[in-house]
Amino acid sequence: MRTRDEQIEAAAEFIEADEGYTNMMNWMRGQIEEAEQRVRAEIARDSERLDWLESGCCDVRFRSEPIADTGDADVYCDIVQHHMAKPRERVIGSSETIRAAIDAAREVG
Repeated sequence: MRTRDEQIEAAAEFIEADEGYTNMMNWMRGQIEEAEQRVRAEIARDSERLDWLESGCCDVRFRSEPIADTGDADVYCDIVQHHMAKPRERVIGSSETIRAAIDAAREVG
């Protein structure tokens, strides 16, 4: 699947070619369909992530870490898995975004 920028570049090339109204409409329909497929694929990946979280007895926690002496902080997302044995709470994935943290945790467990 092409990226958004690749689609925009293709659109510009197509418009410059001046292929006529019918061809332009068909091309636009194709672009819309490709964008919808990309969105559906991302929704499917998000559903898989949520299903994995649910089945793995995991929590999602956010924490902030100060940036040197700037007074600002970065926010990180931790995926915490619960166990009967110590340590009962184990961070199995961490990242700046919740999607990336879940993906990291899925690689571990």
